Amino acid sequence: MTRDYAKKNQAKRRKTKKSAAPGWVWLITGVFMGLLISTLAQLAKMPEKEVEKAAAETAKPEKQPRHKPKFDFYTLLRETEVMVPDGPDTERQIRESGSDTIFLLQAGSFKQQPDADSLRASLLLLNLTANIETFNASNGETWHRVLVGPFANNSQMASARGKLAANGIESLLLKRKK
Repeated sequence: MTRDYAKKNQAKRRKTKKSAAPGWVWLITGVFMGLLISTLAQLAKMPEKEVEKAAAETAKPEKQPRHKPKFDFYTLLRETEVMVPDGPDTERQIRESGSDTIFLLQAGSFKQQPDADSLRASLLLLNLTANIETFNASNGETWHRVLVGPFANNSQMASARGKLAANGIESLLLKRKK
C-alpha cells in the first residue's frame, strides 16, 4: 500500500503556530513592569512627611555670604578727561580753542591689550590715525584706550566720526590740553 506523506506533513504544520512576539520581548516587558510596580510600592509605603522633607531639602539653595558691590565711579570720574558734548557748541569750542587744546575721539576702552590692538588694526584699515593709551585706575586696574586723532580742524573730526559710525563704532569726543 502506498501512503501520501505530503498530506500528513501539512496537517502538522497547521497545528503548530508561532507566537506573535518573541520570548525576549516578553522578558523585557516583565522586567520593566516589575520595576515599575516595586517603585510605586516603595512610594506608597513612605510617610508623607519624609517625602515633603526630602523635597524641601533639595529645593533650598545654600546660603552664601553676600558681598556688597564696590562703586569706584565717582573717584574714576574725577581722574578722567572732560568729554565735550555733541552739537553746535562743539564746533564753536573747536574754533575758539587755541593752539593749547587738542581734540581726540575715543573709539573704545578695553581691559585686555589684544582687544585694543584688534580695534586699532581695524581703524588703521579705515585709514584713521589710531593710538593706544594705557591708563591705570586708582583701584589698580589697567585700561587700554583706543584714541583716534588728534584733529587739526572740525571737518577732519566730522569725517573720522562718520567713518566710525558707518562701521558701527561709537566714539566719544575728548578735549585735552597739549
